[in-house]
This record gives sequence, C-alpha cells and structure tokens, in this order.
Amino acid sequence: MPRKTLVVVYADGAAHPGDIAVGLASWADCVFVAEPDAHTRAMEPLLAQFGPVVLTDSVPQAAERLRAHAPDGIVTYSERALHLAAALAEQLALPFHDRRTIGLLTDKWQQRAALSAAGVDVVRCRRVERLADWDEAVAETGLPAVLKPAHGGGSRNTFYVTDADEGRELARTLLGDERPGLVTGGTLVLEEYLRGRDCGPFGDYVSVEAVVQGGTVTDLAVTGKFPMVPPFRETGRFWPSPFTADEDDVCRDLARRAVEALGVRDGLTHTEIKLTPAGPRLIEVNGRLGGGINELSVRAQKFDLIELGGRVALGERPELPAPYTGRAYFQLFHPAPRTPGTLLGIDGADAVKRLPGVTLYRPYARPGTPLPGGVQTLELDIVMGEADDVAELAAIAKDVDATLRYRFAFDAEDPREVTGADLGAL
Repeated sequence: MPRKTLVVVYADGAAHPGDIAVGLASWADCVFVAEPDAHTRAMEPLLAQFGPVVLTDSVPQAAERLRAHAPDGIVTYSERALHLAAALAEQLALPFHDRRTIGLLTDKWQQRAALSAAGVDVVRCRRVERLADWDEAVAETGLPAVLKPAHGGGSRNTFYVTDADEGRELARTLLGDERPGLVTGGTLVLEEYLRGRDCGPFGDYVSVEAVVQGGTVTDLAVTGKFPMVPPFRETGRFWPSPFTADEDDVCRDLARRAVEALGVRDGLTHTEIKLTPAGPRLIEVNGRLGGGINELSVRAQKFDLIELGGRVALGERPELPAPYTGRAYFQLFHPAPRTPGTLLGIDGADAVKRLPGVTLYRPYARPGTPLPGGVQTLELDIVMGEADDVAELAAIAKDVDATLRYRFAFDAEDPREVTGADLGAL
C-alpha cells in the first residue's frame, strides 16, 4: 500500500518533534508547516530530518507550497497551531475542525456559551473586552472568580480574584498587553470559581482523553492529577485516575457530551473536569492531544496517541484499546516561582533516582538560569515512574518532594532553599 502524505502543523505545544517523528514518520510521509518564530526556527533542523518544512505566516503561500505534496490529511498536536491548521485544511479541502468548532475550542467565552446553550454545563461567565465591562462581569460571576485570556493555555495570565478592585487593576494591565494569551488582542474572560472537593493527596480535577471519529467519541483514559499550586499551576499527571469506576464514568459522560456539543467530528480531545462537592464540572475542552499524555499512553499500554491522531486525520479507523485501568504511571514536575529570580541549583537528583518507583529524573533548567516569574506553569524539572497502584504512587510523590531541594536568588533577599513540597508557595 502506498504511503500517504500527512501535513503536520507544528508549534510549541503538546508534542516534541522527536515524538512526532516516532509516531508518524515510519508509516506516513510528513510535511511540516509552522509559523516562523524563535521556537520553530530552532526546531526546523530537527523537523527537516523527517520531512520537508514550510515556514511561513501566510496561509495562501503555505497552502500553495503544500499542494505540491498532494497531502491526504492534516493534523496538529498544539493549541497554538489549531487556527493555522483549520485555515490550511479549508484551503486544501482536507478534513479538520470547521470554523465554528475551532472558535468554540479556542475561545473560552464562546465555549462556555455553547456548553450552556446545549445544557451540558452552566458556569457563570462574562467576556471582558474593555475596562468598562468589569463591574457587570463581577456582578454576573460573583467572587471569587477566575480571570484569564479568552485564548490562553499553560495558565498564562490566569488569576484567582477575590477582590473586585484588585481584579479591575489586573484586568487593566492585561487589557493593555498586546498578547495576554495565545493570540494578539486583549480580550479576557471572567468566570465563576469552581471550588473543588478534598481529594486527599491528589488534585481535585482530572482530564478525559478521547478520540473522535466521524462524530463518535471513544474514551481512552481518565488522567489523574497531582494538586495544583497557587494560583493554577499544574504539578503533574498520572494514569489511571485515583477515583472510583462510577465517578470516572460520570466524568467520561460529561466530557463526551461536551465534545459532541462543540461539534468535534474527528481528532483527539483533552477535556479538563473539576471535582466539586456537587459533582464534576467542566473546566474546558481542548481539540488536541493533552500535554504529556502520549508519554503516559506509550508507557502504560504501548499505544501511541500521536500515531492515532495521524491515522484518524487520514481517515483510517485503527483498533482502539479500552480505557486504561492498569498500574499507575506518573509524571511529577515542579513549577518555577511566581517571583522573578535566578535558579542557583537543584539538589537531591541522585537520591531521587534511587527512590523505589522512580525511573527518570530530568532537569529543565540549569544553575544560573534567570526565571521570569509570573503565574504560568514553567517546569524546572520532571520525575517519571510507576507504582502498583495510586496508593503507592502517593507515597512515592511525597518522597520525591521531600528529597529534592531548590535554591534561588531573589532581588534584595538572601538566597532561599526550599523542598519540592514547599516550592509551590514561592
């Protein structure tokens, strides 16, 4: 059977070029397209090892160059690249999310409105396009609330607001930012804060991973999370979830109805759900692979979700595994402080590698690295491993956080040293 040609729209996001190559290059001819920025230019030589690379910020120009390769499908694994992929798919007459669905997947206010109209989940939410919208937005959502860019990701500029005046000043600052989120423009969203329930050593939210084929949603896994640190910075994920099968089923049903309501016809989805005292509530639906999820899938069940996304984009119907329920596989990471400073060093790496259940420790920042501060999730390192079950996993995570120590220099302060367990408070 002749190999098909797959357009891969690349940007910094959920999948590294090397992982994309492992998932796709052995069975499909890949053509990569990306908007030129510092990251994609740095990745261009690596991408070029696996196929032609088109770097341009012109959709018509990119489409013209791609037509020469006679592509059979188009896929992306990055939130940043969804709009470009949709525009190229329309130009090339290839299946992908249509314009309406892309708008609902990438604009958090539009998504909330659509989910409410469909009766899937009603969360009080208002768009803040100018400072004059602030008082009405607060009256609608109440406080506490969450202020964030309408188009965002990675917790960038996402704030927990408890005081209306302080929130107004945050909104003033963000509205003055040329790009507070993933796109140019200062549009913000204020939405009611969903208070989570006590979930013990684990986070009070999950994500549901699924694949959609011809409008039919098939669940792949419910991903458990480690607790967030303020305000909304993630610290890790694991398979399977730590909750009962019945609660997983409720989360999967909520995610499935949300994906259907947004009109997703084909592709991978990653739906985040908050576990509240009143039951599961939707945080957001993403029309692409979740960050770190493919690595968990490959380790846990030898199933490559990058390959799955590519095959679905080409119209294939690959055999799918049942939702994952086996041993616990985890990724635990430690976010940089919210205060700007410099990383002086990370101690305890060798000791962590010797802990039972730990299979890998990888630092992402070297001593002397300047850290910008802020509320976005910026990972200093990652610890991976596995356990017989989630109870053993909780003990491993506690040992990891007690063993690793982080040293920082902050302006006008003496150097500070904290454990992994205390890092999130900085």
